Amino acid sequence: MDENIRKRLHEMRKNGYKITPQRQEIVNAFLDSSRKLPLSAEEVYMKVKEKYQNISLDTVYRNLAVLQNLKIINRVNFHDVKSRYELNPGGDHQHHMICLTCGSAEPINFCPLKLLSENNFAAEKNFEIREHTFELFGYCSTCRERAIIDNA
Repeated sequence: MDENIRKRLHEMRKNGYKITPQRQEIVNAFLDSSRKLPLSAEEVYMKVKEKYQNISLDTVYRNLAVLQNLKIINRVNFHDVKSRYELNPGGDHQHHMICLTCGSAEPINFCPLKLLSENNFAAEKNFEIREHTFELFGYCSTCRERAIIDNA
């Protein structure tokens, strides 16, 4: 078993959750994903259903909520309004640059809110920030190159 999987499952066990084959397969779905874009619940469901035909979409949603509460995965919301999920890289959250053409997502390895917080902008307005999102939408190099070739 992959060390990354073992570490994630150990976190669940440590928090009193049983490691069912379905839960293990849900974590595997994220680890095995070759896509750069985080997975939707439906995509996780379809991946897990290949191995466990009797699993329900409700079960996947419940397990995604457990994994999110344990900070094993993060929920991210992109332009398509559908919640997507990705493995937590180690911090509280992650931001992305998302291609409007192909949908690929590249992580942004810092949180812009930290830069803004240094200016005390929320404190000046007596505002307590509980959560935030920050995503940049544009075109990846592959799609830009493809557009140049198509327009030539």
